Amino acid sequence: MELKFISRIRKGNNKGTGFIYLPKDKINLFKLDDWVRVTVLKNKFFAKIIFYSYRLGVYVPKYITIENNLINKEVEIQIEKVNGFYTEMYSDGRIYIPKDIVKKQKLNHNDIVLVKGIENSKVVYEKFSKIHATKRKNRPAECHCVFDKTFHTKELLFQIEKQSHETGKERLNPLMIQLLKGTDYAFISKDSIIIFKHKVPAIITSNINYSEIAFYLGAYFADGTKKGNSWAICASTFEQAKYYLKTHNLLIRDSKPEFTISYTNIYNIEQGELKRILAEIWQKEVGIKIDKFRIRKSTGKSISKWNKYGTLVIREHRQTLLDLYNFLLKGLIKEILSQRNKKLAIDFLCGIMEGDGCASATERGHIMIFTNKDEICVLEDISNTAQIKFKTSKEDRNKYSLRIGALEILRNFPLLKDKIFVLYPKRKRALFERLKIVGATKFLIGDHEPTSWVKTWLKNNDFAAENYKITKKGLKLGNVLLKEINKVGIK
Repeated sequence: MELKFISRIRKGNNKGTGFIYLPKDKINLFKLDDWVRVTVLKNKFFAKIIFYSYRLGVYVPKYITIENNLINKEVEIQIEKVNGFYTEMYSDGRIYIPKDIVKKQKLNHNDIVLVKGIENSKVVYEKFSKIHATKRKNRPAECHCVFDKTFHTKELLFQIEKQSHETGKERLNPLMIQLLKGTDYAFISKDSIIIFKHKVPAIITSNINYSEIAFYLGAYFADGTKKGNSWAICASTFEQAKYYLKTHNLLIRDSKPEFTISYTNIYNIEQGELKRILAEIWQKEVGIKIDKFRIRKSTGKSISKWNKYGTLVIREHRQTLLDLYNFLLKGLIKEILSQRNKKLAIDFLCGIMEGDGCASATERGHIMIFTNKDEICVLEDISNTAQIKFKTSKEDRNKYSLRIGALEILRNFPLLKDKIFVLYPKRKRALFERLKIVGATKFLIGDHEPTSWVKTWLKNNDFAAENYKITKKGLKLGNVLLKEINKVGIK
């Protein structure tokens, strides 16, 4: 709504500020504390309707009145009601919130608000921010929040929307309730929560269940950062990268990852050309833009673990995310061990294999998981809960291995088949190449006569009968094995 009229600029104070009264016949169009855009002699400014000398009106800034010598002059005035309030933004992004807004929305220290910046009647940027209340002696508390400092030179209107701390709380599961302890948080949609714990907040899903992320957290246990002030996970294959990104985005609703390719240049390709090739293939296969490259020279060591297209490092520079992942990881391990949850244990163990596992270099069909002295005990406890037999060895001062034998893989194959190296095709193929020639496998998928001790194992696990003929259970496992072997292209 816009109003034009002729009015005399009156003296507003002794410092040169002017004042305009609203016309008496139009006063019902406005109310106290309304914000308006005022035009005086082509000078535009924002003002709030106030009560002054028994009338409603607005102050005119002294730089306008003094520069144009307006006191006691009649000029044309244009007033337009606006949806929002105006306040100065400091160079660090701080904005102080008018006291009437604070009172109306009942804003308190640590409340979370959505701040909208408006230019030309359009929202140009919005940001969730936390209220900081500063108490001063004998004066009401001043409330401010932080907007984006890149806008501090612009003249913006603002809108503030207080976010609820309680709405939706009844839908939280025990895991989420525990996770939110010690944080300032608010529900910003039906299934999203914003949490403030460090300088940069995070928006997360309001429904996290270990059954849906145990495999992913296993991969994070193997290839994720657990210390420092940023979160990261490494992906060695396109399949891992797509899965890790998808799951991370489901957990973190405002995900903003940075992508780095770590690559060993064993063929001494020119770096500019190499970066172009790597950027194109990761864009094509995963749909991401690479931000940085870490190109290393070959040391001349074995290249058996060399990745043709490098390793993708997915990183977010937010301490809140690192804390969140560490909380989930610690909680999942506790849940598995305290509840003796076999399903979660298997999911978690198979996730670890994605990062730290490999098919044994020998032709025995074993799986090896390599770790350090701080984490070997966790692996042992998880494997015991999964009821998977293993053997651990100390390889070096801070390097340990956990070996799962071929027969143990076969015994648990119905539970493992959809989870072993599902995101690492090269390792999965290597595993089945070696598993195929194991005596027990050859018996289950063909007509091979195994050794006596393998016969005993087959009989003890109900894959063979007393006469060492294959059982229905054995036939079923054999068919599943054959199907998986064919899937990876082994003949």
